[in-house]
Amino acid sequence: MIGIFDSGVGGLTALAELRRLMPHTDMIYLADREHAPYGTKCEDEILALSESCIERLAKTGAEKILIACCTASTLHSRLTEGARRITTPIIAPAARAAHRVSRGKIAVIATEATVRSHAFRRELLSVGRCEVAEYATQELVSMVEGGASDKKPLTSEQKGLLSRLLEPVRASRADTLILGCTHFPHLRGHIAAMLPGVNLISPSREGALEIAKSTEDRGGGRTVFL
Repeated sequence: MIGIFDSGVGGLTALAELRRLMPHTDMIYLADREHAPYGTKCEDEILALSESCIERLAKTGAEKILIACCTASTLHSRLTEGARRITTPIIAPAARAAHRVSRGKIAVIATEATVRSHAFRRELLSVGRCEVAEYATQELVSMVEGGASDKKPLTSEQKGLLSRLLEPVRASRADTLILGCTHFPHLRGHIAAMLPGVNLISPSREGALEIAKSTEDRGGGRTVFL
């Protein structure tokens, strides 16, 4: 069984990608909505919450766990050895994917905590040379938790907020944008419409690909929500 956790609905984008790749695998999804959002918390609190989610999923039967939260993934190296062994973070796979398609100018939109950590910047520069710009767009998390998605038109207020938050990305002339929070792929279509020609990278998809390539797809295909 594969476990997946996030602070809310963002990780559902990773669950959808995993389910597409692994239709027969049993999966268990944990949304830690009691402590959401993670992106405004300090590192020690995020670390404690992440370890609690991992322990809960492991006790429920998860043998591998996808950290479907970029903010939590920034602290993967600080997890206990046992937790690191069974978990897959999503920042490194996303950085590698961005390099594969970028011409050298990469932007990242993410939560306040993720941007503060500079985890994407470090990972991108460890893969290869590039220009990196990081922008905190915490407001988009609340927007998605409030129901905004590609499934329906944005209100004029939502559209204005999204356009304002993406303006620095446009100004940076980045050719590739990492949607550095798993909530953001819920708005992928709206973002693409505002940034024509920009490659969009989803850590949800790249993390799912990472865990799927090393895991046999077998089981009853059940999905359990905690």
